[in-house]
Amino acid sequence: MDASIYRIRPFETRDYPLEAMVHHRVAPDFIMTAEEMRHFDEEVFGPPLTNLKLTAEEISRGEAIAFGYLFSDLESSDPRTFWAEVAVDPSHQGRGVGLALASRVQDEANQRYARRLWAGARMDDTRALDFFAKQGFVERRRAWRSRVELATAPTVPDRTDELGRLGFTFSTLAQEDVGDPRLVRELYDLSVATSADEPRLGEYTPITFEQFVKRDLGGPGFLADAFFLARKNGRLVAMSTLWRSNGEPGALHQSYTATLREFRGLGVATELKRRTIEYGRTHGFRYIRTGNDSRNLPMLAINRKIGYRPEVMRVFGEKILGA
Repeated sequence: MDASIYRIRPFETRDYPLEAMVHHRVAPDFIMTAEEMRHFDEEVFGPPLTNLKLTAEEISRGEAIAFGYLFSDLESSDPRTFWAEVAVDPSHQGRGVGLALASRVQDEANQRYARRLWAGARMDDTRALDFFAKQGFVERRRAWRSRVELATAPTVPDRTDELGRLGFTFSTLAQEDVGDPRLVRELYDLSVATSADEPRLGEYTPITFEQFVKRDLGGPGFLADAFFLARKNGRLVAMSTLWRSNGEPGALHQSYTATLREFRGLGVATELKRRTIEYGRTHGFRYIRTGNDSRNLPMLAINRKIGYRPEVMRVFGEKILGA
């Protein structure tokens, strides 16, 4: 990196709009607004989690053109394992900026006595894959980003009556008392119980109740009427949640779908997913995007059944630090 053209400095609040723009250009399949980024930084990934951000600035213009990140995994909180990321505006790639940021990020990791770093790259981005490999990351898993076009999604049979005869009932968070602390605790307990089965890098560590509330029950894109719930004889056993994608007009993001282990295989998750499709259509949205770990075969099968088609695959890798 030419130090007469670029400099690296700590991230500043004024950088959020340009950060959102750079990420839009680098990863157009997952768009976040400046408001959404700020919410997650301040509300979800605040202390005691590590959430370091560095900015590479073009000196002559005084504008941010790239970003480096070192942050904790919310659900695998080993204090010596971190995610590392670098995002460089395509018009400034190939000039050493990414290498300089990656070096600074790793220096910060070493100062925190990190044992390993995790990182990801798009499989259709040869430059990113090459950077990923040269930085010493070894592939550990893959995940799909998928999309369903609501206008052409296949019709999935409504199984409300059939499942009702088995004791299942369906509702949304808006229809229940979202202010009831007992309901919020039910949601948290369901999230923790089902997240333990999600494929991931590292060991699962439950998030705190406070982190769950900030991450899942608030923020710029939160939709209480698109937070679908399933109960069995009154017990909360499954959920499927949609968020409005503020950076993509006409788009929704499928955040999380989960069923308690003893109630899987009965079609509950498919019925909840069917309701997300109907919600999107009824409210005038054009498509829904979601992500799936390549090892989560049951959820991949459900998504394909209701019309999701893969857009891009990401590879995730690990780099061991120290001797």
